[in-house]
Amino acid sequence: MTRKVCIVGGATTPFDYGPTGFESIEGGAAECIREVQRDIPNFSLRDVDLMIYSHFSVHFGHQLCSEWIIHDHLGLVGVPHYRVENGGNTGGSALYAAALAVKSGQHDVVGVIGWETMDSVSQSQGSEFIALASDIRYELLVGGIYPIYYAAMANKWMKDNNVKEEDVASIGAKNRNHAMDNPKAQWYRNEHKYITVDDVMNSRLISYPIKKYDCCLMTRGVAFLLVCSEEYAKKINPDHYCTLDGLGLSSCTIRAGDRLNFPGWTERYGEGYPEMTEFGACRASAEMAYKMAGIKNPLKEISFGEIHDAFSTSEAQIYKALGLADKENIAQFLRDEQTHMHGEIPMNPGGGLMGYGHPVGATGIMSSIECFYQLAGMIPKKHLSKKTEVPNANCGIVNSHAGTGTSISNFIMRRH
Repeated sequence: MTRKVCIVGGATTPFDYGPTGFESIEGGAAECIREVQRDIPNFSLRDVDLMIYSHFSVHFGHQLCSEWIIHDHLGLVGVPHYRVENGGNTGGSALYAAALAVKSGQHDVVGVIGWETMDSVSQSQGSEFIALASDIRYELLVGGIYPIYYAAMANKWMKDNNVKEEDVASIGAKNRNHAMDNPKAQWYRNEHKYITVDDVMNSRLISYPIKKYDCCLMTRGVAFLLVCSEEYAKKINPDHYCTLDGLGLSSCTIRAGDRLNFPGWTERYGEGYPEMTEFGACRASAEMAYKMAGIKNPLKEISFGEIHDAFSTSEAQIYKALGLADKENIAQFLRDEQTHMHGEIPMNPGGGLMGYGHPVGATGIMSSIECFYQLAGMIPKKHLSKKTEVPNANCGIVNSHAGTGTSISNFIMRRH
């Protein structure tokens, strides 16, 4: 049995590195659910027949099985649940699991809660915890943290594709400026300023060519997404839901350099693969989602995207992996600002990881919620204005990404 999968509601707490007003994860989860209930008065938590919890690392909260605490606090004893952990793709993997649960007919209404409390440690300690998701026997021993891995990839990728530092810096400025229209975004709540490409270029060097404003934000936050059958969506929120028409999940090597010894990519994609700086798992999962959704020309058929901008450089790499540009035109695609609000396919109008924040377990859920808001016509209600509303948006893509491209999911959502 297969059936349509829908997203009918979602909400996040404010994202921040520091106090958000919801210092317990169970309190944050409850507030997200209350916001969804304010949006959908007909929704009752008693309708949920499966809960999926999305949480990256117990190192931040120092609590094993914290999903049990949330589940108990919400009064869901007896409702089946489990936790998903898959690095930066934890949220996307949880959504993938929820979609399969509904599509199969096994479950009708699935709640997905994601969170991370990254402000419980210093930012340097947080970077080390995140780096534990690399191979600690080899990579971590040589001082590896993720900005270094991505900088090494970016340096080669930019040379291979004739992309300049200023081209990717425009992404860092774009996403932070989008976040200035989003009251729950960490950038809006903290630094709270519009920036330029020059500001990105002049920000502190982290690891060449990546600078401070090329990097995502370490964050505390909780997110809740309601995934369901179309029958349930029509029953409780007939005017504001979107359909999840395509989904894909794929994987690649944990170490980028090992991709050179992986012949399967050449067989699958031809010239250009294997290549240590390209996200083959993104290409594979996007093609799965496109095929399921009937997408032939993503640049023309997709209205906008909420994608995993851990770094400005990786967002640019993702454009290419999604088939929005190729080696011949990616540099011009960036210079023409095709992913800005005035461009052909706006990316991260909600602020992305660089503007909204990156509480790892909640991130893919947040991206999905922002995509839902666009397709359900809720941006004027959830953002501060219509500046970040994509006009006539009918189709969105959500991208969730882990490691150096080690696990990646993509989703196609449409206005119903």
